Amino acid sequence: MRGFKLYSFSLLIIVLSAGILFVLKNSGSSSAQDFKCLKCHKGKDSLEKYVQEKKITSAEEFRKLVRQGPKAGLHLTSSDEDLERAIKYLGLK
Repeated sequence: MRGFKLYSFSLLIIVLSAGILFVLKNSGSSSAQDFKCLKCHKGKDSLEKYVQEKKITSAEEFRKLVRQGPKAGLHLTSSDEDLERAIKYLGLK
């Protein structure tokens, strides 16, 4: 009986440790560089190049272009949070 309790306790410790490691690993995924925009906007279509080509200098210009510009229909599912992350990522004020 004692061996079973020790085995159960060891198994519990292992499962809890794995859970804690999983949570810690995924908690850092909310960095400025980990957001939906970067899944599509990379390479020749990167956010940096787009902002440079359109000569966007402020966060307000960027918001207006994304929400009301010619490609606004493609960005209907983009959340305000992702838009703010993109602004932070680009360093716009």
